[in-house]
Amino acid sequence: MQSPAGYRHSTPLTVRYADLDVLGHLNHAKYLTYMEQARIQYVSDVCQWDWREGWSQLGMILARAEIDYRLPVVFGDEAVCFTRCSRLGGKSFDLEYVLLRRRGEGEPEIAATAKTIMVSYNYAQDQTISVPEAWRTAMIAYEPELL
Repeated sequence: MQSPAGYRHSTPLTVRYADLDVLGHLNHAKYLTYMEQARIQYVSDVCQWDWREGWSQLGMILARAEIDYRLPVVFGDEAVCFTRCSRLGGKSFDLEYVLLRRRGEGEPEIAATAKTIMVSYNYAQDQTISVPEAWRTAMIAYEPELL
C-alpha cells in the first residue's frame, strides 16, 4: 500500500481470527497490539535496536496512547500500519500511526490513527533515561520533518 503523506515506515499485519470480537470486527484492544508490533519494528529498523540483546539495559515504556477508530477491520482485510516519530524530547518521544485496511481489490482506507508517548527506560536500573543519542541521530536522519 502507498504510504500516507509524511510516513515512510510500514509494517504489514495479518488480521487473525483470534483478533476479532463477537461481531467479527478487530477488537478495539488489538489496535494497540498492532501498533505495538509496528513500534517495535520501527525502532528495530530505524534505530537498529535488537531487543533480544539489550532490553534490560535499553528499552522503552508506553506512557500514553490515544486512538481514533475510523473504520472496522475484519478477517480477510489486508492491513498495514505506518509509523513515524513526530517529536523527540529529552527522555521521551512521540510516535504516530496510521492503520490502513484494504478489502479485496478496493482502495486502501484509513481504519485508525493513533499517537503514543514513549519513554526511554533502563529496566536493569528501573529508571527513565535520556533518549539514546544513537536513536536520536537515527530518527532525525530518517524523519526529515523532525527538524
